[in-house]
Amino acid sequence: MTKYEKIALEVLKHVGGKENVENAFHCMTRLRLNLKDADLIRSEQLKAVPGVLGLNHPSAQELQVVIGTEVDDVYRAFIRLGGLEGNARIDENLDACERKKEKLTVKSVINAIVGAFSACMNPLVPMFVLVGTFNVIAALIGPSFLNLVSEESNLYTNFYYVGQAIIYFLPVLLAYPAAKYFKCNHYISLVLACLLLYPEFSTVLENGGYTVFGIPATNAVYTSSVLPVMLIVWAQSYVEKLANRISPKSMKVIAFPFFTVALMLPLTFCVLGPLGTLAGTGLANLVIGLRTAAGPVETMLVGGVVAFLTAFGIGRPIFFICMSMLFAEGVEYAYMPIAMVLTNFVAMGLSLGFAVKSSGEDRQLGITSFIACCLGGVSEPTWFGILLPHKKAYLPAVIGGAAGGLYLGLMNVGYYQFGPSNVLSVLGYISSELPANFLHGSIAAGIGFTVTFVMMLLSFKRKSIS
Repeated sequence: MTKYEKIALEVLKHVGGKENVENAFHCMTRLRLNLKDADLIRSEQLKAVPGVLGLNHPSAQELQVVIGTEVDDVYRAFIRLGGLEGNARIDENLDACERKKEKLTVKSVINAIVGAFSACMNPLVPMFVLVGTFNVIAALIGPSFLNLVSEESNLYTNFYYVGQAIIYFLPVLLAYPAAKYFKCNHYISLVLACLLLYPEFSTVLENGGYTVFGIPATNAVYTSSVLPVMLIVWAQSYVEKLANRISPKSMKVIAFPFFTVALMLPLTFCVLGPLGTLAGTGLANLVIGLRTAAGPVETMLVGGVVAFLTAFGIGRPIFFICMSMLFAEGVEYAYMPIAMVLTNFVAMGLSLGFAVKSSGEDRQLGITSFIACCLGGVSEPTWFGILLPHKKAYLPAVIGGAAGGLYLGLMNVGYYQFGPSNVLSVLGYISSELPANFLHGSIAAGIGFTVTFVMMLLSFKRKSIS
């Protein structure tokens, strides 16, 4: 048995077995599990498994097992040993295995919303990285930076169009994992998402006066949107139950999709689509308002706490809101410049400072964490192995992040595209229209790294190391 199989087997055992696993997928460093009954998790035993760096519970039914760079190998062993389908739900064929119902409270509602966002968005992370990679290459070779080609050249558009197409068709890409999460027909979800982007529908909505079965439809733009399609697919999961009941058995193959789409049309264009757009706009205005009112103070405060938001996974709702703004506007200022770049450099400064001030195994941990973050873009060893266990590391992380965040706010630095999560994460600051944005973003990252590193040298004591 390989070491990955040993880790996977132990994780499977301590989360309640394969019968308790509803969905399994992973990002760059974490094995992400949706569980039916969170009470079956044996957290202490799970933390003690060799190869497990830490745990996160973003919502009641979601568990994140921090593995690090070897997460893909552990994930493959996990789904193989558990008899699970990669990134798909297993069948719920036992009453005892049904997801435990939570009492309806404000907390449970928030947990459910965050859990739905996580389950639907996480499978798309590779697409976001792809967008960033192609957009960065286009910006680099374009006239604003290296000026190797013009914006009209085929080489430029080869890269630029890939990123733009993914962003434009985001509702369609999101419809598939949303359908898997809400357990409804994938193809009907894709059809509804395609309708949102169908040019003829967009035109008649823009001109006004369009109705769906006599119900006035609201003009809204759905390209690059997130909330509308999630609300639509969520509602579809309930409408399908009704469509299934009213469809004659002899004609179910035809009647079921017909009734589902017919019932969803007015909900999509008259209720849920506009509601999702309104909600997204409201949340975006809230973030923008805070940024406008507080300016550099907002980025300084976010920079000061972003390490802890990242470590505990509680910044995810903010991330999803700001990510939607990034796709809609092409740039985001309040959170993404900090969470996607600055936090990586704070982690580098923290781990390098820890290595310098430590010895023996602790120094090895610091060096390994620094290399993992700098080259591999993996910051979990820093957060879970250095920051959280050592209170003396808190102040350097806060001051370093705040200093970098303050500079970002003062220089009005924006984040333009997803890129690598390692030392090259500064490429996310590249703007074809504002070349100085990359310079100031890189300076802010350098400030975050330097201040954190120096603060570790000045304030971190070896005696505080356990």
